[in-house]
Amino acid sequence: MKRTLLTAAVALGCMTAAASAQNLLTNASFEDPVTQDGPPFVGFWEAFNGGAGSGAGNAADSPRTGALHLNMNIVATDNTFAGAFQDVAGLVPGTPVEFSAWYRTPSSPLDVGFESRIEWRNSGTNAEISRTDNFTVAPGSAYTQYSIPATVPAGADSARVVFAVQTFVGDGPTNSGIIYVDDASFVVVPEPASMALLLGAGAAMLRRRK
Repeated sequence: MKRTLLTAAVALGCMTAAASAQNLLTNASFEDPVTQDGPPFVGFWEAFNGGAGSGAGNAADSPRTGALHLNMNIVATDNTFAGAFQDVAGLVPGTPVEFSAWYRTPSSPLDVGFESRIEWRNSGTNAEISRTDNFTVAPGSAYTQYSIPATVPAGADSARVVFAVQTFVGDGPTNSGIIYVDDASFVVVPEPASMALLLGAGAAMLRRRK
């Protein structure tokens, strides 16, 4: 019986943690069309680019999971950009979160820069409050995961998560390259205090059984 109760307590803790870590992004694996038609940006990936020679959208070249992924590309074009973003609403200042994704490149050499970040926004004023530093580590030929941990700042109640490629800095000989992104995630990180309460509840259940 002790083992049964302990198993139940552990299962309860795992379910609560999983619920707290629910992915808040819609179309996280880019299986539905990436749009380029303006707001709303909550629940949709919105593509952007700097004009001819740059682009972003769904592709089936090399998905990590499912049938599609995000493809961001620049072809022989100086000082341009392309990417996609999505807004996550209903956030509370002071809440720890984590934004992550899997990415790779088929380009060798890769002659574009990669950027990913969180832009904190206030939905009432439609103003940007602040943003995280750009994550700029170039991907390799195989899918790898990166993450950006952060805390929702004062005054913000939404997050704009951004992927982009650009040729503004260190323009090289070709200014060409492709980067794929798949299986993005934006989650609220469970607080240690909440996990401690769950463990305490499990221990109390065992004591009562004794």
